[in-house]
Amino acid sequence: MIYKLYKTIYLDKYNKCYKNIITINKNPNDPALTTVLKQVSRQKLSPFEGFDCCKENNSCILAFIDPNTKEFLIEDNIDQVFSILIDNDYKIEYKMTKLIKDSKLICLISK
Repeated sequence: MIYKLYKTIYLDKYNKCYKNIITINKNPNDPALTTVLKQVSRQKLSPFEGFDCCKENNSCILAFIDPNTKEFLIEDNIDQVFSILIDNDYKIEYKMTKLIKDSKLICLISK
């Protein structure tokens, strides 16, 4: 199975700032990742952002969190995310990632 890792803009309402958190496009249903994935509601980033029935955006996203602090892992923590994935036998699909032109895409992974 192939999964996509994205950097996703998230509004941290507690600290009142935007963060580029690391998300995955679908749940891998892997017990090893249950402690590092958190489902959160997708938030409107702007009052002008409306519903688009043609887009396949779910109302929830799966974000990577630090297993100790439970804080969202941001793009600066990509090394931590890669370590978690590699330790759990996921592969980073470098060549396939290069085929996709999406500035929000970090990489494709597989298991």
